[in-house]
Amino acid sequence: MPTPTIDPETMNATVYGDLRIKLITGQLKPAEAVSVRQLAELYGVSTMPVREALRQLASEGALKSAARKAYRVPDLTAKEASNLFFVRGVLEGAAVELAAQRMTKRKLSTLESAVKKTRICLNRRDVSGLLLANYEFHSTIYQSGDNGALALSIDRLYVQTGPWLAHGIMNLVDADNWLGEHDLIIDALRQADSKTARKLIEEDAFWGVDLYRQRA
Repeated sequence: MPTPTIDPETMNATVYGDLRIKLITGQLKPAEAVSVRQLAELYGVSTMPVREALRQLASEGALKSAARKAYRVPDLTAKEASNLFFVRGVLEGAAVELAAQRMTKRKLSTLESAVKKTRICLNRRDVSGLLLANYEFHSTIYQSGDNGALALSIDRLYVQTGPWLAHGIMNLVDADNWLGEHDLIIDALRQADSKTARKLIEEDAFWGVDLYRQRA
């Protein structure tokens, strides 16, 4: 039987999605170069969908194009990293206020599951797993606000800050400081307490602000 062909758009979406996760979970580090050929070999595809995925991520600020169509993770200054966390925190604060009025039992259960995964990964010192569970927690909240433009903006900032959140967790703080106040955020959302939820989630995001501001 002939080998089924895979739609180029599907390949592009697959590569793009996986690279986003690698950025969010710190598998791609600040200033790290990204090889088109190595990625093509990794995913078992031609260079075309890889280049398209990299171009898309560069247009969203998650990667930076270099000479000869090469790409790398941005090498931000401490101040630039702090500023990104600040903007993300402000936008997440707005999103959680919207989400607090729209939480369902199913979404609250998803948040609780994400917190459990985070604790398991903390005990195992699994940084990538912890960051993925953390992303699941935050994205569930801002995707629940019924504001697509706001959610998209936060999601892109989340990808941009991912390598720096991972760097901070792995290299700049004690592992016992990995967890935020996620249980308290869930309690506030369960009670539809939008003001408390906003305060808590801003504090959670501003952890990155303070961490890098001290190093600016």
